[in-house]
Amino acid sequence: MKIHTIHDLTNTDVINILKKEFNTITDTNIISNYHPDYSDFSGNLFYILAHGRYIRGKYFIIVDETDNFIASAGWNELNADVALVLTRMYVSPKFRHTFPIGKTLLPLIVNETVEYKKLWGTINQYNKSMYNWIARYESQNKIGNWPDIYKNFKPIGQKLINNTLQYVLEYQKEEGAAYK
Repeated sequence: MKIHTIHDLTNTDVINILKKEFNTITDTNIISNYHPDYSDFSGNLFYILAHGRYIRGKYFIIVDETDNFIASAGWNELNADVALVLTRMYVSPKFRHTFPIGKTLLPLIVNETVEYKKLWGTINQYNKSMYNWIARYESQNKIGNWPDIYKNFKPIGQKLINNTLQYVLEYQKEEGAAYK
């Protein structure tokens, strides 16, 4: 397994890995956010990369030893106090049961964002069931078979993020502490 990091569209090899994977997306709930044919839509990952949102942040791509896509997610700055984490997260359907984001990328992202007072994960309306699931299990301090790091997210309601009303999960961390 390898992890590539990008801030923009300049690494064409990595961008081609993303395009190859995201060209296969047919889910109408997410196609405009990932598929390269929608790169003129402001919520599309390729648009976001082209317009500098990850200059103050990073987008990670996990691939196998032959550069086949496994998963991707990033983080970027909302403001001086808040970093958005797990942004434009996507896991290849064949790897969803292995939790590559929670096991590999989320610890990296938490460690890279220690300077921010708050870390927010955002969820769109079409994924509200995920928000509700975390809210339900958060009160019981269990998260099913997901990696334990997800227990640190607490639901805080809806907020307007980059002109879109989102459900927000705030990562609970010790001030300045890195994830182990």
